[in-house]
Amino acid sequence: MPNDKNYQEYQNNDTFVEQKHRTMLRISIFALTFIFITSCSNNETNNTSAEKPNETEIDSVENTAIEKHPEDPKFGQAAKFLAGIEGESNSFLKEIEKTDAWKSYQVSLNDIWQRTEKKLPVMRDWSSKEMKDVNQNGGTLFYPFSGPDFLHADIFFPEHENVVMIGLEPIGTYPDLIQKDKNGKTELYLNGVRKSLHAILGMSFFRTIAMADDFKGEVDGTLPVLMQFLVRTGNEVLFQERVAIQQNGELTTDMSKAVDSTYIGNKFYFRKEGQDKVKTLTYFAVNLQNSPYVSRGGLIAKGLETRTDLVAYIKQIGITSTYLKSASYLMHRPTFSIIRNLILSESENVLQDDSGIPVQYFDQAKWDLTFYGTFSAPISLFSERGQPDLKEIYSKKELPVKPLPFGIGYQYHPGTSNLMKARKK
Repeated sequence: MPNDKNYQEYQNNDTFVEQKHRTMLRISIFALTFIFITSCSNNETNNTSAEKPNETEIDSVENTAIEKHPEDPKFGQAAKFLAGIEGESNSFLKEIEKTDAWKSYQVSLNDIWQRTEKKLPVMRDWSSKEMKDVNQNGGTLFYPFSGPDFLHADIFFPEHENVVMIGLEPIGTYPDLIQKDKNGKTELYLNGVRKSLHAILGMSFFRTIAMADDFKGEVDGTLPVLMQFLVRTGNEVLFQERVAIQQNGELTTDMSKAVDSTYIGNKFYFRKEGQDKVKTLTYFAVNLQNSPYVSRGGLIAKGLETRTDLVAYIKQIGITSTYLKSASYLMHRPTFSIIRNLILSESENVLQDDSGIPVQYFDQAKWDLTFYGTFSAPISLFSERGQPDLKEIYSKKELPVKPLPFGIGYQYHPGTSNLMKARKK
């Protein structure tokens, strides 16, 4: 549910940028229209019918528009600052980077990431080989139950142009870092960002309850964590904006259309260093259960049984691949059947550990399955979610079972983890 106070500072800071965005978008649309008309008049092969463009053609136009999306350097400068990476000489945060608080933060983050990056080459090498068939045509990655874990999305799906992530954690406010420094809260804020990283970088997953506490302080949401992951995975943050899901499932940046029940998220535009292609990351904090969810703080969020706008949005994003990791075995429950069925019907590929969708729901007449690593039972916290059929697959190895050279998920130690790749036939 939207919280206008949470976004007031963001809105005030970005009024000029939003105006610039609208102006540039009109210019982009005019240019695209001219190119399209010229192309049609000179290409007899493509001018054989008056049918509307198919989804691929629409996506092509949208991706071209994204390439022309306005860039505001302040977003990239803020992202680097939050990632503990020194900005260029013209960064508006240059003076704060000279403070002891930021220098200490930089040293701490470099140490955390140095330990993390030691295992990333093994994961990226595995992905380049085992996920090559999934990544070769790019597309849209759907990552539900993700929290702000862009890191693993980037590792396993580097060629997907659009990433849609969903968690229970709020996006939070875009930080006014200059004002925080004036108020003497820079160190408190940076310590909050650093604290929220320990689980994902140490164990490969976020803990929902822990994050609920992490985001109650000066850091009030996932936004700074997402920005940091974007930079630390070799991306440049170009722009970001608020987006709202309309009743028909389409996104809008016009917040005047939002009502109290409107889902409001955040959309980032970014580009991998050394590449021209502009990608997007869209994050929403929503409940994916069938029925309403009641948080520890008493907040009630309606479920997919009544949130037809969210269901329509998921159907419209054009899911190429779905990634499920450390998903609390939620889709083993009948109360999460709607999102489970959406993933199975809309996805061309699924990569997951055993906490995702039970293997019994993957009809082998429709899916090619490849298994990696080892599986005998879930961790003790989820002991009731054992899958005898999955255990039998790993013990008999009648279906392909291949090595997994790294740890991931709840059983994150190397040699104890598992993944399953499913490709729709």
